[in-house]
Formats: sequence, structure tokens, C-alpha cells
Amino acid sequence: MIAGHPRRVMVSGAAFGVAALLTVLAVQFARGGPPFSARQNASAPLPQGRPHQGHDLPSPGTTPLPHGYAAVQVEPSQLAPLALSLATIEETDVTRTLRTVGLVGLDETRTAHVHSRVRGWIDKLSVSFVGQQVKTGDVLCTIYSQEVYSAELELLSVQGQGGPLLQAARRRLALWDVPRAEIERLERSRQPRQTFPLLAPRPGIVVAKQALQGMYVDASLELYTLSDLSRIWVQADIYEADVPFVTKGASARLRVGGASDFMTALVAFLSPTLDEATRTRKVRFELPNADGRLLPGSFVTVELEVQLGRALTVPESAVIRTGTRSIVFVAQGDPPTTFEPREVKLGPLVGDAYLIESGLEAGERVATGAQFLLDSESRVRASSRPGGAHGGH
Repeated sequence: MIAGHPRRVMVSGAAFGVAALLTVLAVQFARGGPPFSARQNASAPLPQGRPHQGHDLPSPGTTPLPHGYAAVQVEPSQLAPLALSLATIEETDVTRTLRTVGLVGLDETRTAHVHSRVRGWIDKLSVSFVGQQVKTGDVLCTIYSQEVYSAELELLSVQGQGGPLLQAARRRLALWDVPRAEIERLERSRQPRQTFPLLAPRPGIVVAKQALQGMYVDASLELYTLSDLSRIWVQADIYEADVPFVTKGASARLRVGGASDFMTALVAFLSPTLDEATRTRKVRFELPNADGRLLPGSFVTVELEVQLGRALTVPESAVIRTGTRSIVFVAQGDPPTTFEPREVKLGPLVGDAYLIESGLEAGERVATGAQFLLDSESRVRASSRPGGAHGGH
């Protein structure tokens, strides 16, 4: 601090910027000239038609400079030594890649959960292990049930009467999943059985089994889970911030487990709710699996290409984040000799560039190098004005 001229450093990391600035200044003075025209002797003539310190102020009709900042003038011959590079603001089609993970699961529309509808005991297992292939109507197990045996006796007692009583007895057995073939056998032979077969309601593979020989069963116990694995689901989690960008029909690349190749799939379904604990939304993909190589439970890497439409973008390297503000330095002149600080409002980061919501226009050029030098010089010059730059954070 110099007596009579108190100054404040107003950005985190400014110390590094000032140190770099002093190094550059030392090198340039050793070569015989200062890099920034703003650091010339106070007796040097100012640009014609401009008041004292007028080169720090925006021209009439331009965007006001951010509080605590001043424009910086650079000698054209010093652009290369200072490693000042430029990027032009352009409107482009913006595509964002969302990466997430998911799990291979069963297609719920091709899955059946098998229960016994009556109390009883498993007398015999016909399907005894997970992974066994079954067809519709195959016997899974046979069940002894006193209730079914009593209902068969009741049917035989009213068989000669016919009419509603016979129909009610048949319907009672059918509602307990006694097969139609078993009811017809009973009526022909008039020989009741103490057991009846439990049949597979659909074709598929046994993916879960709790049935054991001699086990007591009731309607609450799931005995088998059958699923057709020729088609599977992949369910992935989309974070809450990315939810607005994902729509049904969006294309994605999926890689299952340790596979080296990707598969292409479309978003088939979006969950109507958000998970309160993880703050994610489930998205579903449906994939063919005739060869059976996609195994339920496998992890899946998902890459979603999201089209954000046309927008202005600015390179991430051009932006200086200072608390709640985002600052870029806009080049003026050709070749540029003045760099004007500009506060901008940024959208999401897409790759290595931010979407611009306001503050820049197509065709403008921004500095993408030497930002610490420009930022430090701009703040030092702003604090040198009458009244300083208080509140410039």
C-alpha cells in the first residue's frame, strides 16, 4: 500500500495475477517499453477528445462496465508476448452429452409371478431350478389342498342336477386355478384327486423360485417368477438438473458391463415422478435380447445426446468467475488494442463452452488467454480512479 493511495484486491487469485503482471512488466521494461498503454507516464498525452481517465469509460451507447473494472489498453506489439488469444462469439447448434448409469432388468410386460390361490402343500416339483425354460401350460408343481378336494366332491354331488349349481361348482374350481383339463377329467371319471397341477401362465425362463417340495403355501407366497428374456429393459437415472433436456424418443448409446461396443436405443418411457432420496428420474430403454447376452442385473453406461437448439456460446477459458458475477474481456479494434470487461449471464456448461443468456452478441471477440493479467490490470486501474472502486466484488 502506498501512502495516500489505498487499494484493495477484489478477486480471489488476484495475488497470482498481480505477480504475473509484475513479471511481464519487468520483462517489457527491460526491453525498453511497457506492455499496457495505461501504465505510461502520467505526463504522456491522453487520446484526443477524451477527458482524464476517459479511456476507462465505455463509449456512449455501449454496455456499462462492471463496477470495480476498467477497460485495458494493450500495445499491438505486445499481444503475442502476453499470449493474448481471441475467440469469436457465434451462434451454433448445441448438443449436450449426458452420461449416467443404469441396470438391465426384466421386461415387466413379459414377466409373470406365480402364486397358489389356495392353501395347501407342495406335493411334487416339476420345475425345480432357476434358469429352467418353460412353455405356457407346463406343470410347475402339484399342490395338495383340502379345499380343492372338497370342491371336487361338491361338483360330483351336483353333477346330475346340472343348471346353476353345476356351473357354480365348476367356476369355483376354475377360480382356484384348477386347470380346465382337470375339471373335465373329474366329470368324466368321477374320481376326485387330492392334488392338482399348477401350470405356467406364460412361456419364459424361471428367474426366481421359492417353491420347495413339502412346503406349505398360501396366496401370499410367490412360488415362481417367469420372464421372457428375448426382450429386456434398461432403466437409468437422470439427475434433476438434466430432466428438462431428456424427452421420449431421444437417442442414446448404451454399453453393457465390460462390453467394448455400444448399442443404440431410444428413450421408451420417462417416469412420471422424481425419486425424493436421489433426486433423479428414471428413464427406460427397451432392447432386443434374442441371443440372451444381456443379463438382468448388469450395469449399463448410458450416453444421451440432447439437442439444445441454436444458441450463442463462449469458451470456458474466456470466463472469469468472481463470486456471483461472470466477467469476460471483449476485444475492441482490429488489431485489438482495448479489452473491455463485460458482465455476462451464463447458461449450462456444454463441453468446454458456456451457453450465453445475455451480455454478448454474435460476432464479438473475447480474450481466451492472459485473463489474470487483464483482470488484475483492469481492477488496479479502476481503483486508481477518483473515489476508488469500493464494492467492486
